[in-house]
Amino acid sequence: MKAAALFALLALAAAEDLSPVDNVRKNFYALEVEMWNNVSDPLWRESGLGGDVELTKAFVVLDNQISSIPRPPRPPLSSWLWLKATEKLQIIDGLYKSFVDFARRQSAPGAVPAPVKDWLDLAESILMDPKTSAMQAVRKLQGLLQHGDLFRSILQDEHPDVCELQLSQHQLIYDTYNTISLTEIKGYAMMQFSWMLLRIYGKGNYTQEASLTRQRYGERTAQTAAAARAALAMAKRDLYRCDPPQHIEGETYAEVTRLLQGYIENEVDMNADGTCRDNCAAYTVAENHGCFKDQFCAKQNACKGRILNCKYIDSDMWVCPSSRTSNRRYEWIEYENGRTLGRVGSCMRGTTKVDSWWKWNLLHCSYCFCLCEEASNQSDRFFSMKEATADFEKNKVVTGLRLVKLGRVFHLQISEGTLGERGSVTPGDWVPLQKFDPSEPGMRDGVDYHKLTFERRAIDLDELDSPAGHILTGVRFSLMGAHLHFEIRSTPFNYATGRLAPERSQWISNDNTDGAEVPRKRLELYAPDIPTRSHTPLPVDSSHDQFVEFTHSDYDADAAQSTVPFVDIQPVMPMKGAGLTSGAGIIHRGARGSGGFIGVKLFTYDYSTHIKAEPPASEFDVDSDTTEFVPIVN
Repeated sequence: MKAAALFALLALAAAEDLSPVDNVRKNFYALEVEMWNNVSDPLWRESGLGGDVELTKAFVVLDNQISSIPRPPRPPLSSWLWLKATEKLQIIDGLYKSFVDFARRQSAPGAVPAPVKDWLDLAESILMDPKTSAMQAVRKLQGLLQHGDLFRSILQDEHPDVCELQLSQHQLIYDTYNTISLTEIKGYAMMQFSWMLLRIYGKGNYTQEASLTRQRYGERTAQTAAAARAALAMAKRDLYRCDPPQHIEGETYAEVTRLLQGYIENEVDMNADGTCRDNCAAYTVAENHGCFKDQFCAKQNACKGRILNCKYIDSDMWVCPSSRTSNRRYEWIEYENGRTLGRVGSCMRGTTKVDSWWKWNLLHCSYCFCLCEEASNQSDRFFSMKEATADFEKNKVVTGLRLVKLGRVFHLQISEGTLGERGSVTPGDWVPLQKFDPSEPGMRDGVDYHKLTFERRAIDLDELDSPAGHILTGVRFSLMGAHLHFEIRSTPFNYATGRLAPERSQWISNDNTDGAEVPRKRLELYAPDIPTRSHTPLPVDSSHDQFVEFTHSDYDADAAQSTVPFVDIQPVMPMKGAGLTSGAGIIHRGARGSGGFIGVKLFTYDYSTHIKAEPPASEFDVDSDTTEFVPIVN
């Protein structure tokens, strides 16, 4: 059979939505029937074409298909079952490498055919070696995998792959199935090659052995595919980042700054009359009106925005001011009644004694502890609403996602890769962002960016996935009432060809609000300290259809000096940009006593519908006049 005809034969199933491995298996079924027809034909064997060499050419074509399948990393499993299976996989892979090297040498143009003994030795090592033959390794591998326990063990075990290796549970099962199935194809192909070779050399008929092996192999692969499909249907597809070994601002996290911040102000400076007739609780919304007699107010920067929710704690205190370059106002505060705000310790700039006083010996002018909301240049509180989309006109899709802080603005940024046949993705790079400042001419609040304020500081926590047959091609923030809202762009595609249909793309979001009949639920932050202070990893504690508000850190733990949650800026990129994704989301990682982190997640594409390994339609339609397995005689 000529190479061109072989290529045509191996393209028979191209229109089906089979996974790459299942597609190669289906094609090989057709190829081996054709080759058995050839080697069983006396005219073909006696034609002088060099049947052994022609046979190797066919299997080189098969190897070209096998080699074209992207190789996933070896699944990072440690179960006894997987370790035993790996031993057998390595035996088969080692034999296959030697087999392919031999086949390529023999099928090369102008190659001198090897002696018959070399060909028979190759067949013997594949079929008959009691310890290292492909036949023995395949049989033992079958025994290890026959009940589907390996896939179930992945569902039951906790693996670090989601965070550390950026590998979802679903992807891990899919990669495990591909690794096993691809190696089994190699073992099966080598056995069929060896029996065909022995038939060519007149060492026996072997069609019954080949037919029985084909039948059992087909049944077993169908069982393995069914077990993998069942596990994939139950497996988690979400992918996100966890706490890094070390939190580094600007590398692993960033902060919204000075949105609501603890602030000390005397009541005399919060009214236009300069009186002390009220108490701290009366100042729920106020502003700074001056600095009475240059007291403590002269030693700190005044709040140039709204002063909110004041309360009285004690008359007198010691205040440790932060450095002038810090986003904090104070490191800690210690009141005379013993209450402390923040972590009391050494003070680089020295403490300042702050005492309330009596005015005209009639009115007590108390120092209040309030919240300052000021939109100064030191306040980073903006989120870009510009779309982040892959170049789908060039067949590119989203392969990674992260939040990035540029200047005072947080952006959604994607990486993109080029979509290929049967779910393959060629990695690309991060799509460049357009940096801007909200104060630039032409920039519009609510259109180009969203500015967080006391009344508009909620962010929706949603996990969005595409419909079947669609993949992720973009993300963006929008506004839903007063909430910062997340949306994904979903685009249909042809799995077999890898072609997108961008004209049918759609934006998908969860348009529920906290005022609906079944309202969106608030994620409460309880006594939220700075999240980088947590001594234990912070788990995902949000769920779809929630929201959380940016707020100040806890009074006692941090003197309300930080805005929480922090923003996790670690990239989420499955398989180093070569993974296929179908959805994305905004999540919160946190725990009671921590402000936690806002982060992004991705959803691995659902491969379960493409896993299919039907047994071959029929057995070999060739004569079988010899049923006994004849030993090789050199």
